[in-house]
Amino acid sequence: MKTTIKIVALLAMAIGIMAVITGLRVIGGFFDPGYTYYLSLVSYNVIMGAVSVIAGIFIWQRNKNALLYSKIITILHILVLISLLTIFKDDISMHSIGAMTFRSVAWIIFTISIWKGNKVVQNN
Repeated sequence: MKTTIKIVALLAMAIGIMAVITGLRVIGGFFDPGYTYYLSLVSYNVIMGAVSVIAGIFIWQRNKNALLYSKIITILHILVLISLLTIFKDDISMHSIGAMTFRSVAWIIFTISIWKGNKVVQNN
């Protein structure tokens, strides 16, 4: 399970770094994604990307709050995905929906893995 947690931590950090880099390139005008986007969504992605990197570090360190941070990130991503699919469904690009779906599913998997990893630690 230690290896699984380390992989989860690395993936969480990688997803976060990609979101920060891509988002900052869009915000800075250095990259045009080729579709209409909401600056607020890009800003959310940058902020949550940074939070994901921090969470990845906590996951790697087996910090006692790693599961809490993972749950919060998961819930926020799911709430944003639901809003994209309902409130903004006519305006948002399929790329944005796909990216948020990916993040939501990834963080659900991360959260379950951390939870199971914590159960193993507590049982030993």
